Amino acid sequence: MDPVNVLRQIALHLERSGEPTYRVRAFRNAASVVADLSTDELARRVARGTLTQLPGIGKSTVSVIADASRAGSLRT
Repeated sequence: MDPVNVLRQIALHLERSGEPTYRVRAFRNAASVVADLSTDELARRVARGTLTQLPGIGKSTVSVIADASRAGSLRT
């Protein structure tokens, strides 16, 4: 799974559900941050648990990113 797409889908779902704007923005910002990373950098950060060191990545988004990244690597 592509973490960027997953984060964007969650943001869209939150927005449609009427969740607070800050939550929607958090997932969209996290998607933007992850989109700027190379595949290798993302894999290294997931493996080392250092995603939260990036601005815009918090507890909720880091678990989504890690899960989506691991799910994608299981398919290959």
